[in-house]
Amino acid sequence: MKKSLPKITYNLSRPMSERYRGIEVNGELIHWIDDTDKFYELFGFTPDMRKAGILPEEFIWDEYIDKRKFDFSPCMQIQIIQYLREHSKNFLRKYGHQCEKWLAAHVTNRGAIHDVCETCKMKPSCTG
Repeated sequence: MKKSLPKITYNLSRPMSERYRGIEVNGELIHWIDDTDKFYELFGFTPDMRKAGILPEEFIWDEYIDKRKFDFSPCMQIQIIQYLREHSKNFLRKYGHQCEKWLAAHVTNRGAIHDVCETCKMKPSCTG
């Protein structure tokens, strides 16, 4: 099932990149992020964290990527797809008919609800 899933990435870590603030589906630029704070909220990043000097990408790295036994990739992909469904007409026009299938596949890939879900900062927007 993973082979049929797109690779959805966002570009917010390199401000000098021509694709900065862009979201790509399989390398194709599909959407520009207007409000980065709103986007980072998907992952549980808050204005209070920013005021405390925490950088969003460092938070995501520490919370979901670095030294984690649980794979948060499907969870993060779910969040980005949901964001695109709400904020990108271009995404909906091109991929809207596949969204439900992709979301279901990511839920399956995520597996059974894990004990880390109880403390996950993506709540309450996580769909599981």
